[in-house]
This record gives sequence, C-alpha cells and structure tokens, in this order.
Amino acid sequence: MDKEDLLARIMPHLSWPASLGHPIYDKFSLSSVVVLIHFTKHSPHVLLTKRSANLKSHSGEISFPGGRYTKEDETLLNTAIREIGEEIGIKLTTDDILGGLNVVKTLTSNFLIVPFVSVLQHIDQPIPFADEVEAVLDIPLVSLLSTMRPDTEHVSIDELYNFNYDSNLIWGATARILKQLNEFILQPTR
Repeated sequence: MDKEDLLARIMPHLSWPASLGHPIYDKFSLSSVVVLIHFTKHSPHVLLTKRSANLKSHSGEISFPGGRYTKEDETLLNTAIREIGEEIGIKLTTDDILGGLNVVKTLTSNFLIVPFVSVLQHIDQPIPFADEVEAVLDIPLVSLLSTMRPDTEHVSIDELYNFNYDSNLIWGATARILKQLNEFILQPTR
C-alpha cells in the first residue's frame, strides 16, 4: 500500500475535534496523541511507544506518543505535537497533521484522548526520552492491524479488541484507536 492509497482510505474518516470548552470534555481529563504513519521501504509503518515502568499510570503499556493537555498548550493539537517531541524527539508542525479520529475514553483513568493523524513519507530517527518511554516500536501497519482480536481479558460494557506485535499486547485506548484504522484501511468497503 503506497501513500496515495493509504491517504485515500484515511482522509474521508478524519475530522477536527470539538474546540476546548465543548461540553463533551467536561467530565474528563484531556489528552491527545499522534498516530504517526510513515513509510519504510514503501510500506506504511506506525510508531508506538512502550511506556516506562516507572510511570504512575499505564506503566509498561503500549501507546501512541502523546499526553495530558496543559493550559499552556492552548489546543489539544498543540498538546499532541509537544508530547511527541518530548517523548520521542519527533518534531512536527500543525501542517503535518491531517485531522483527527474519533475521541477515545480510557476505562480506568477517566481520560478522553483525541487522536491526531500524520502521514509522512519519511521521519527522523525517534529518540525515546527514558523517563517516559522504555522503547519506540516502529511497526508495519497492515501486519499490526491484521492481528486484531476480541479482548476477552479486559471485560467491560464496551466492545474491546487487542492487537499483538512481537509479543507486545496492545489493548485499551490504544487498541480502540487502532480499531478505527483497521475499519477503513483493511475493510474500506464498510
């Protein structure tokens, strides 16, 4: 799948999230992430991080680069851009962001996550910030999406899925973001 084909599948599903102050955000702590897709040998890859075991919440889990909104950020998009730079040293601008996917709620920590999407031909080598990130995972996107399975371990009222890469279980909010990609990249006629 080349960049043009990938963009044709993704772009119709992207939008811009509601502005801060919208009632949708009232009951949650806010955060945003970057779903960074890039190409290696003409194949789409996605960057995920393995969170440091020393973090208070979601330690050791696989996630997209991103984090908590602060007032200094002014927008959730600025939060995502700041966080990807801090966590893995990738410098993005607002022009690198194509739009957002549907917001995702965490089931345990009361966060509302806004996922922003960037599709770039090439990226600089990620450099993980050791205090927050144990490892950067650069994963072939189509291979990862094809591992989607129902998540029977983490039962809740929501429909849950998980993904697996190199013995790393990807579940929770990250899996719900990947599920959105699965629906329009691997199943574009739906």
